[in-house]
Amino acid sequence: MFVILASLAATSQALTLKPGADLLQTYNRELSGSKGETPVTRVVNLLKEMSKTLNKEQEEDEALYNKLDCWCNTNKGEKNEASDAATAKIADLTATIEMLTARSAELNTKIKELEAEAASDKSALAEATGIREKQLKEFHGMELDNIAALENLKAALVVLGRHQGGAFMQGWAQVDVNTVKRALKSASAFMQAKHQYMPSYSAQSGEIFGVLKQLQEEMQGDLGEAQKTEAMRAATFAELRSAKTAEIESGEKMAETKEDELAKTDMDNAEAKEDLGQTQASLAEDQKFLGNLGKMCAEGEGNFAARKAARLSEIQAVAQTIAILESDEAKDAMDTTFSLVQTDRTTDKRRHEAAAVLRRVAAKSGSPDLSLLASSVELDAFTKVKAMVDKMIATLNTQQADEVKKNDWCKATIQENEMDTAKKTDEKADLEAQIGSLASTIKTLAEEIEKAHLDVSNLNLQLQRASEDRKQENLDFQTVVADQTVTAEILGKALDNLAKFYDDAALVQKSSQTPPVAQKEYKQSSGAGGVMSMIEKLILDTKDITAKSKKSESEAQAAYEALVADTNASIADLSKEITSKTKAKAQNKKDLSMTNGDHADAVAELESLGKYNADLHGECDYVLKNFGIRQKSRADEVEALQQAKQILNGANLS
Repeated sequence: MFVILASLAATSQALTLKPGADLLQTYNRELSGSKGETPVTRVVNLLKEMSKTLNKEQEEDEALYNKLDCWCNTNKGEKNEASDAATAKIADLTATIEMLTARSAELNTKIKELEAEAASDKSALAEATGIREKQLKEFHGMELDNIAALENLKAALVVLGRHQGGAFMQGWAQVDVNTVKRALKSASAFMQAKHQYMPSYSAQSGEIFGVLKQLQEEMQGDLGEAQKTEAMRAATFAELRSAKTAEIESGEKMAETKEDELAKTDMDNAEAKEDLGQTQASLAEDQKFLGNLGKMCAEGEGNFAARKAARLSEIQAVAQTIAILESDEAKDAMDTTFSLVQTDRTTDKRRHEAAAVLRRVAAKSGSPDLSLLASSVELDAFTKVKAMVDKMIATLNTQQADEVKKNDWCKATIQENEMDTAKKTDEKADLEAQIGSLASTIKTLAEEIEKAHLDVSNLNLQLQRASEDRKQENLDFQTVVADQTVTAEILGKALDNLAKFYDDAALVQKSSQTPPVAQKEYKQSSGAGGVMSMIEKLILDTKDITAKSKKSESEAQAAYEALVADTNASIADLSKEITSKTKAKAQNKKDLSMTNGDHADAVAELESLGKYNADLHGECDYVLKNFGIRQKSRADEVEALQQAKQILNGANLS
């Protein structure tokens, strides 16, 4: 019977995970020996308490397993749903990335084509501008030469016109030979340029006058045609320049639009790739979690089934033992047996002393194992009790060492967590500062791009106004030249008419005979010479005005072309600046998006570290706070076990 009771005590010790304080009190009360009760009665009462405890533990274990099973099912559903959503999102993001990558390549090709077209248009405009400048220079040179030649011809015609008729030979000495020579030289150069014959200076003055008059008309006609041709060339060049400028501006604007679209496309592509990476990582984590969850839940289910089977077997064994001990046959057989046991117990002080030592320490430390061992000391043989004491001492020493390791691990892990948290907090602050800097840079770039666009618009407006002013100035110039040309012709005709009249009148007076009857003498008006001089001066003034107008026109045209070139260069520089800053803005937006992602990751990691810190404190605070107390209590248990063993070995510790 002693062997059976010892076996029951060992079984109870092995299968009972953590009996409550009520069971410990029951053990202490039952084994302390109440009056009028036999040892068998006390054993039966212990077995009944064990049965209640086992049933209560079974109910608690089943409730905990039901919670675990509910948690497993909930997480499986959530993670499976999240995995399906992530798989669908990955497919969508993959398609989006492929589309955006293709669009980016297409935009890059289109931008290169637009830039090539703009460069070609600029090259063509520069080439046309060079040709136009050369034509304008040649025209101005020819125009000035023709105007000078016409002036010489007109001066010669005025001089020769005064001496036409019969009085030519008599008045030849008054002819300005140098003026005629200059006119003939200019006429000769003009005729040679046209590959026509020019009579020598030795011809009669009438023929020379006619030739010069004809040359004047031809040169005036050629000059007018050249001026018309020049005006047509200027208009054609203006149209070409306007068309090419519009094409260049349109191409650059379209390229700018495409670059903006490219920047947005690349940014969207980068964000999609980043999102894809995060989604894939999340999917991998979910799948890993599902794998671990399935394994853990399966292990939990298997462990629960094993615990339930073992506990049910223990409950059944306890019930069977109670039935055996409470049977009439057992009662009859044990009446005489335990009277002897009681007699023996009074003589076995060592057993009681050892049990008392163990029971005192058990009551102080709350250890149910020591209480059971105390009962075993009173019931079992010394050899088996000693073995159990040695085993418990080894177990307690192992627990002491494990708790030391646990204490060290908790300290190190909590410190590492706090250091990681501090580091991640600093990283979060740096990321927030970087986000602020990037946002400020993006705002500055946006303002500068907007200002550059406004400057381009203002320059285009100024160029348009300058073109309109230049057009009006050219029209004014054409009007002035035409008016001065007509005025010079009218004045020339008036001068020729006066010169012819007065020359003819002088010829008549000199060739007529004296009449037989005295006649009143006719004298030419004394103011005719002054009038003719004034007309000549007016003709020279018209020439001077024409020459100055042409010079001013040439200077104005050159200034306008310089303004156009400078303005186009400024617009090109601003366009490059806009393109560069737009790309920089897009890159900063991309960096901001990535930094925001890093910031979100840092926040999430800080939350994870905080949660892990809370878990560590939940797991370790009790160990760290009660480490010394638990170590001392366990050391006291070991000391009590050793004392009990010494008592059982015959030592006197009193």
